[in-house]
Amino acid sequence: MADLRLDSSSMTRHCLGIAATGGGKSNFLNLILKQQMMRGGGAIHIDGKNSREALLEFLNLARQHNRWQDVRIINIGDADFSHTYNPLLRGDNDEITSRVMQLLEAGGGNSAFFRSQAGRGMRAISGILKLIDKPFNFGDLNVIMSNEQAMRRLLHMAPQGKEAQDFQIFMDQMMTVDPRSGQKMLNTQKLQHTFGDLAGRLHSYYVGNAGKVLNSYNPEVDLYQAIRQNQLVYVMLPMLSKSEIAVDFAKFFISDLRTAIGQIQNDKYKPSPTYLVLMDEFSSYAQPSLAPVFEQARSSNICLFPFIQTISSLKDKGNGLSEDFASKILGNTWNKFSFLLQEPESCEVMSRVAGDSLQESVSESFNESLAFNSSGEDASVLKTGSRGRGHGKSISYDYGAIVRPEDFKNLGPGEGIYIGQKQILKIQVPLLTLNLEDKNIDMPRFSMPEKEGLGIAQMYESLGG
Repeated sequence: MADLRLDSSSMTRHCLGIAATGGGKSNFLNLILKQQMMRGGGAIHIDGKNSREALLEFLNLARQHNRWQDVRIINIGDADFSHTYNPLLRGDNDEITSRVMQLLEAGGGNSAFFRSQAGRGMRAISGILKLIDKPFNFGDLNVIMSNEQAMRRLLHMAPQGKEAQDFQIFMDQMMTVDPRSGQKMLNTQKLQHTFGDLAGRLHSYYVGNAGKVLNSYNPEVDLYQAIRQNQLVYVMLPMLSKSEIAVDFAKFFISDLRTAIGQIQNDKYKPSPTYLVLMDEFSSYAQPSLAPVFEQARSSNICLFPFIQTISSLKDKGNGLSEDFASKILGNTWNKFSFLLQEPESCEVMSRVAGDSLQESVSESFNESLAFNSSGEDASVLKTGSRGRGHGKSISYDYGAIVRPEDFKNLGPGEGIYIGQKQILKIQVPLLTLNLEDKNIDMPRFSMPEKEGLGIAQMYESLGG
């Protein structure tokens, strides 16, 4: 075992963690968070377990190091223990369109044609919304996609510009002539075919606990500001109870994070010390478009730290991933931490990642021989005729694995293997014990000033639509 010390410049080369269930990942992540809080750094922790105990541990760590006031919690499963957050506030037309269209890509049953149609419609909507320049939310989008009055209201609110013209063209395409009155009216069937089930899926983020968390026009959590102010953001994903909405929300969050990182990259200010983004259950919400963000984050002094259970999860075609994506993640993470592994492919890949070394093989042999002659006087008596001894030694050199695949299977509790650019170490992670006797969630609360937003959803509801 050896002490492992990584400086900030090494952390910006990013990290990858891999561990089977029960391999000691949770304790390791808490240790990383503890050290980050001690040095005054900020962090985003995306927790795939959504456990109350894990949240209490996070708050306990923050209190221990006088960082409680820096905590921000995003919990779409329980609005009572969450700050507000709106992932639609940052980004240009293309980024917002891509962010929303992830809902259809996750559906799996949508043809390329319908996704293309929905994408054109969404681009027209996001364009005019950016022209109006008022905060909007999931409820606003849901109503705009299904209500003619809301669409006309947008045109009335928007100043002149190409985006307004594009939206007018989109509206005209959605219209039909009423054979009785001769007037143009919205073809609801055509609109439904255009957006498929996108409007319905957006509605899931406007109602219930998720709706209470995600629809503020002036939310308590802004990822760009969180990074700039070294805040501690804890994201709870209800992966078991609400897997579809949790995975979709995680993709919204990661897309918003990508936009924030891009803005930080263009700022003169860079977070100090290095800002950490711990991404538990990474493969569940990973996107192919995320691979280039590792380069952006490096120059923004932000460390991305995805955690996975198996290598194969990085190339899951069902999630839109591939061998190329897995290669990019492995190539862009210079620091790799492996704990107990059970799946053979993961053991083999991590062994190859660790590499080979020139190893000396020594072979020695010893021999001794005796020869006897019979006595001339008595044939029963033997005389030693000759004696011989021999020794041989050969040395050969060959390349062999520095860490064998079976070494990853034989790791004990708290043991891990660190694979860096210049060193490979076997490490023992200290057991971190936290006092969790108080089961009450005591989180900081903030009163945000009211901010005028688009208000289309409230307006539509007030009309009884």
